[in-house]
Amino acid sequence: MLAGAWGAQHLAVKSNVHAYPDGPDAPRLWGSLLSLWDWSMATPRAMLAARTFNDHRTAAGFGVAARILAPTDVSTMAVFGAGKSAPMTIRYLKAVRPTISKVMLAGRSAERVRALASLVAAWPDFTDVEVEVASSPEAAVKNADVVATMTTSDHPVFPGSAVKAGACVILGGANRPTAREADDNLMRRSDVYADSVHGLSDKAGDVKLALESGALTQQRILAEIGACIHAIPALSGSSDVRIFKSMGLAIQDVVLAEHLVTRAEQLGFGTVVDLEGKALPP
Repeated sequence: MLAGAWGAQHLAVKSNVHAYPDGPDAPRLWGSLLSLWDWSMATPRAMLAARTFNDHRTAAGFGVAARILAPTDVSTMAVFGAGKSAPMTIRYLKAVRPTISKVMLAGRSAERVRALASLVAAWPDFTDVEVEVASSPEAAVKNADVVATMTTSDHPVFPGSAVKAGACVILGGANRPTAREADDNLMRRSDVYADSVHGLSDKAGDVKLALESGALTQQRILAEIGACIHAIPALSGSSDVRIFKSMGLAIQDVVLAEHLVTRAEQLGFGTVVDLEGKALPP
């Protein structure tokens, strides 16, 4: 369960439920429900089914990072992971870097990666974009200006030495102290930015394990992304890659939920229910 507040009025509480009905090796089932409250009055405002909500919220955070940290003349994007967050991530990164003309896809399941490639290639606004299933992790990243990872892997998913100088790498998965998507070779070359530095060195395996090995120093964890809207710190020392490590912030849920509920009220969407459970006209 996640809870976040924005100002004196807006509170969001989100529950994510996961199930493995046929055992731990079976496909995961999960659902997500978010409630939005006016907490100054202890009054519920709305309840949202949040599976698609989560995809947009996560991908939008990646998009903000890419808009700030990625080169302005991006042409190639590499994406690792073919799960539910991948399609929106591709859309949001293309939205902030419309010069992208090639998408390289990689993942553990060849079938899922091919399915994702077919989905992306069929989007009307991607007709001029080349979508390719990478032959190897190295092939995926070697020419990529932006690399995004959304995996559950415990181990690095591509060789950091193959990443081109000047690239922006968005690490969006494996958010556990013992799991990492980036190897020491990449962390040794990189400056690190985050949505929040609070707990980053303890909770994010990409950072924690690299600090423990000496591949990363605290001095190269430069800033929270929100502090870089108007100015990005210069690359430090021998660094030639910028990393954004996403852990997710509860306030992202609050702000997006408030925006969506306000728009729904303006447009007359949704079902209005009084506190006694009686349905009212929208």
